[in-house]
Amino acid sequence: MHLNGTELRSLLLATGLLLLGTAARLGFGPGPDDFSWSESSPLPGRPARDLSETLREVTRGASEEELAARPLSPDEQLDPNLAPATHLRRLPGIGPARARAIVKERETAGFYLGPGDLERVPGIGPRTVEALAPHLSFDSRANSSSAGRGQSLADRFGGRVDVNRAQIKELEQITGIGPALAARIVATRRTLGPFRNAQDLLRVPGIGEVVLERIRGQVRF
Repeated sequence: MHLNGTELRSLLLATGLLLLGTAARLGFGPGPDDFSWSESSPLPGRPARDLSETLREVTRGASEEELAARPLSPDEQLDPNLAPATHLRRLPGIGPARARAIVKERETAGFYLGPGDLERVPGIGPRTVEALAPHLSFDSRANSSSAGRGQSLADRFGGRVDVNRAQIKELEQITGIGPALAARIVATRRTLGPFRNAQDLLRVPGIGEVVLERIRGQVRF
């Protein structure tokens, strides 16, 4: 029997398929289970543990974003001295950038003792503080810690406050210095560097010659 080219190719293909089917039935070929995948199965060139960690990180990141997008309930409050940036984003008027700034400020300049202290944070003014106040609570331990720290600074230096080390609440111990001016002293110090002498305090907006003379005997450098 003579086969033409087309018939020969068809015969060879059929024979090949028959051999593959026989091998699969005898257990020599790959079965369906060989193509299954689970979280514990490593991808080529990547350990299974790394893949699992990545999946957990993605899930955790999604959960944090969902929490940040959830508005506060009417009676819910946050402590700005304890809450992470993800939680602080839930406060009215506070987005990701301001939430990070709140955390950075408390780590740099110390605890917030009341709503007004949040004006230390760039971008937060009186109107924002007014809107935030009902949603804030302040841990009494933070207040005690800051008050104790301010007292020790004044006692250590003969009743004078070190303006290069004191934080806002400590600076308020100086007669003639209120919360707003104390915040500006801290901001100026952070921006322009330490105060070398009393005259350097004139760099602070709101401190002129009259105020300087009033506080000169209460501060040290």
